[in-house]
Amino acid sequence: MVKSRSRSKEIMIISGNRSNFRFVADLLITLFFWVYTVIVMIFILSATTGFSNIVTRTLNTTFKTTNSEVQAVILFGFIVFIVLYLVLFINRLYNKKRFGKLTRRTYPETVTERDLLSLQLMSVENIEKLQSNYVVFERNPIISLEEEKIHEESD
Repeated sequence: MVKSRSRSKEIMIISGNRSNFRFVADLLITLFFWVYTVIVMIFILSATTGFSNIVTRTLNTTFKTTNSEVQAVILFGFIVFIVLYLVLFINRLYNKKRFGKLTRRTYPETVTERDLLSLQLMSVENIEKLQSNYVVFERNPIISLEEEKIHEESD
């Protein structure tokens, strides 16, 4: 089995044909969500620090909230985050203690001719043919396990 490795870096330019209407629509939707994100961040940071500006005052009157209520919601979200983080961290420790360190991504050893012969699914001649050159078989050279059972019962 060949070990995986990084691929060669290629510069790819993907060009597409999109209409000007689609471009303008994408631009407007993107700008709308960026402005929304900036306003929400200003509101949260201003309410958290107690700094009063026009955005905070407008949103507080619109949603009928106070800075202390916004701070309580942010504190609640932070507490939920910490609790979930601790639960996942404890679960990680429990799994490490129970199952030990899992070694993943280890590649199997190379298969030798002795290993192939020990399976007793192909004859020595077929194994040598497959290892030496390109071969097309008329019928499947691998003995199925059902055939092997029938073969053993008839002997």
